[in-house]
Amino acid sequence: MTTVFRKPLDIAIQDPSGEVRTFRLARETWIGRSSEAPIPLRDPTVPARALSLLRASETEVWIRAEPESPALELGSLKLRDACIPVGIALRVGESELRVLDRESESMPTPAFPSGTRPWISVNPAGRELLWNTRRAAKTPLSVYLAGETGTGKEVLAHLIHAWSDRAAGNFVALNCAALSLSLVESELFGHVKGAFTGAHQPRPGALLQAHNGTLFLDEIGDLPADIQVKLLRFLEDGELRAVGSDHVSHAQVRVICATHKPLKKLVDEGKFRRDLYYRLASVTLDIPALRHRPEDIGHLATLFAAEMGKTLSSQALLRLQAYSWPGNVRELRHSVERACALSSEFTSVLTESAFDFLLTLDAIATDPSVEWGVPILRLDEMERHLLLKALRLTTGNRTEAAKILGVARSTLFEMLKRHRITGPRRTQPAA
Repeated sequence: MTTVFRKPLDIAIQDPSGEVRTFRLARETWIGRSSEAPIPLRDPTVPARALSLLRASETEVWIRAEPESPALELGSLKLRDACIPVGIALRVGESELRVLDRESESMPTPAFPSGTRPWISVNPAGRELLWNTRRAAKTPLSVYLAGETGTGKEVLAHLIHAWSDRAAGNFVALNCAALSLSLVESELFGHVKGAFTGAHQPRPGALLQAHNGTLFLDEIGDLPADIQVKLLRFLEDGELRAVGSDHVSHAQVRVICATHKPLKKLVDEGKFRRDLYYRLASVTLDIPALRHRPEDIGHLATLFAAEMGKTLSSQALLRLQAYSWPGNVRELRHSVERACALSSEFTSVLTESAFDFLLTLDAIATDPSVEWGVPILRLDEMERHLLLKALRLTTGNRTEAAKILGVARSTLFEMLKRHRITGPRRTQPAA
């Protein structure tokens, strides 16, 4: 039975010349340089038949590169086939493609600079974050990236650098938590020969290496207090002094910092200088956790599986969406890669059983507030909480909620009645 889609989708093609052309997408079509192509490309770097397209859902299109065609590029990520949602831009050859929903008010994502890793989101909050990141990149202001571990802070830092007018300069990353107390000052400001035991050669620090570029200080909350004072002085006048040197150097550096700990809380606790915080957090970008972007879970998992030459069943996607992902995108990628690596080479589609390891006690977060969002519950309270969580993940679809919980649909209705839970309903798309 042919699926009937309620919303029409368009595809916008930006030619190598910069001209943008828009075409209405059929359920199944193809793109290429041929004059017979339903959607023609004006690009000499692609073959006569470059891409095949199949409408996958109300908001997604499967795009497959033909064997003789260049790979699809999503930032630095190269794919032979991918499920592309509304608003996501990708390249083939020297052309850029973007699926559009003319009836939707959702904001598309900005195009990622060539050679960068993409920070991918189909969630409205994620898209808004990307646009705010791009706007912040165009300013000379310092940026503070606030978010949990694994949310992609360094990826966003690279994007800020690539979108800024400092893109031609160096991008230098320094993890403050990985530095010993004796080496922090040297790593930041450099040292001269003989400054300390083992300093056999002079070495420029990260600030000087990033001159006319960008310095990314990850886990900046771990900087010792005396180094915080020296960093503040540098941010105010651009002067730095290498360890063991009497000579003052100057550098022009854009500083981006990040920490998984709320930096404002460290300030209130007296563990981080308030004046340095305000100097670094000229622009603060809050990165939402993956569990707060449930629609991104399935999309990212599908992309990660495609990189490994696999696809995921609908039941597998439901299982992934039911997990809280305390490690965020990093944990999701590792989980998909593990499931793909341990599957048979003859298995192209992974089912929910491939992710049984997520249900073990070792995989459950040690902090209940991270795993469940609330403190320890009684069994009846936990059942109610799981019902509400399943309905939230499926935006009211009772059938999908029953699959997440592993119960029959009739059992789900009995549980809802017992807990007196009512709410919006969402039905499956018309078929």
